[in-house]
Amino acid sequence: MTKKPKVTITQVAKQAGVSVGTVSNYLNRTVSVSKDRAARIQNAIDELDYIPDSLASSLRRKKSKMLFVITPDLKNAFYTNIISSLMNCAYKASYEVHISSYEYCEERERRILRSLETARPGTSVVIFNGYNDEKAIRRLIKKDIRVILADRRSFVKETSSVSFENKDVIFEIVRMLKEKEYRSIGLFMERTNLQNIWKRRESFIEALNFYGYEDPERYIFGKESLSVDKLKNSYLYMKEILETYKKEELPDAWIATSDYLAVGMMRAINEKGYSIPGDFGIVGFDNIDLSGYANPRLTTVEQDQELFGKKIWDIVKKMNQGGETEEIILPQKLIMRESC
Repeated sequence: MTKKPKVTITQVAKQAGVSVGTVSNYLNRTVSVSKDRAARIQNAIDELDYIPDSLASSLRRKKSKMLFVITPDLKNAFYTNIISSLMNCAYKASYEVHISSYEYCEERERRILRSLETARPGTSVVIFNGYNDEKAIRRLIKKDIRVILADRRSFVKETSSVSFENKDVIFEIVRMLKEKEYRSIGLFMERTNLQNIWKRRESFIEALNFYGYEDPERYIFGKESLSVDKLKNSYLYMKEILETYKKEELPDAWIATSDYLAVGMMRAINEKGYSIPGDFGIVGFDNIDLSGYANPRLTTVEQDQELFGKKIWDIVKKMNQGGETEEIILPQKLIMRESC
């Protein structure tokens, strides 16, 4: 069988109708490329099945004991705590660990996964969350690259996954808020396609219906900007909400999909002259260190991030030893403090 010739950057440039330098700038982000040219280049890359050499070449030179971690946000303590736990285990086993962030950008994630396609067979890749990446994951698997999905359930054959259970804990939060006689409950969330966030949204609607709250979608507030710079953008968005709506038009309790969002909300609420929990009750997610130092201390959902990292490592070891894939779902725990 004749080996398919490797596609070159020159071919990509020709098909896209741009210079080789423009393609290089697009791939390496050294110089800004217009949206029109960027779209043409990406279309050419997809049509020609072009794989950039830069990251792929460096990966081929690495030892077989290599672990690549792809995360949406390196500034978020939730991810860095898990990765730190995973790295401690990996380094003890003499693994090389490479970390890359796609900054909640679907295009950037796709580039990283495409670059990994020429990694050495046996490489382990951990993908946190991710966007419409099933096709790219299947290409990696065909090249004998082991894929572990983190903070999401797996729907791709031959992948393993570690995630937190989201439905039961949302029901527990809503039940607790109902017992505290909150008349209405809102959800403050990132507007994103990430699987875990949407599962919380679905569970929120289901739980409010179950406990007799009317029109649960009425109080769902979301914005794309909340995915990045969460503290700042949640503060600004909550400030905007408080300036747009009267207090009686808003829920008297809020569930935020991360502690960062909750703390940003709390600042805006306090600055507006409202009290927590007197005027608004607040519940967060993740139980990062910051949540215990907020004023008042934040009621939140504890996710054992150290255990999560260790479970990922257990799967990496098992898959590298030829073991079967598996799906691990970890429980979460409601931590009661003073914010509701």
